[in-house]
Amino acid sequence: MGAWGHGPFANDTALDCVADLAGADPGAIRACLLRVMRKATEGGGHLTNPKADAAVAAAVLVAARLGADPASGSAEELLASHPFEADGELRLEALRVFDRVADPRDNEWHDLWTDAGALEKVLKLQAPYREALEAR
Repeated sequence: MGAWGHGPFANDTALDCVADLAGADPGAIRACLLRVMRKATEGGGHLTNPKADAAVAAAVLVAARLGADPASGSAEELLASHPFEADGELRLEALRVFDRVADPRDNEWHDLWTDAGALEKVLKLQAPYREALEAR
C-alpha cells in the first residue's frame, strides 16, 4: 500500500522525487529541481497527478531552502547534503508550480483533491511555502 496524505511529502510520488533528487550529483540539484518543476508548468496540456506531486515536492524544497519547514526528514536530509541557492529563477518556477496545481483547468491533481473534498486543506498546507517564496 502506498503513502497518501495531505502534506507535500505525504505520497509516494513526492517521496520518490526526493529520493531521486538525493541520488543526484549535489552540483546538479538546481537543474534537477528546475526540470521536475517545469514538467508541471511548461507545455500546457493535461497535468497528471504524478507530475504535480513531484513538482510540488520540488517547489517545497525551494521554499524550505528559504526557511520554510519542510516537514519531512528525507527532505531535510536532502537539503543538508545538496546545497543550492534558492535564486530568483527557482523561486519563480516554484511559485508557478503552486499556481498551476491550483488551476482547475486540465488538471488531474486538482480534480482528485476536489473529488476527495480536500482541495482547500491541501492548498492551505501549501500556503506557508508560497509565503516563503514570495517574501524574498
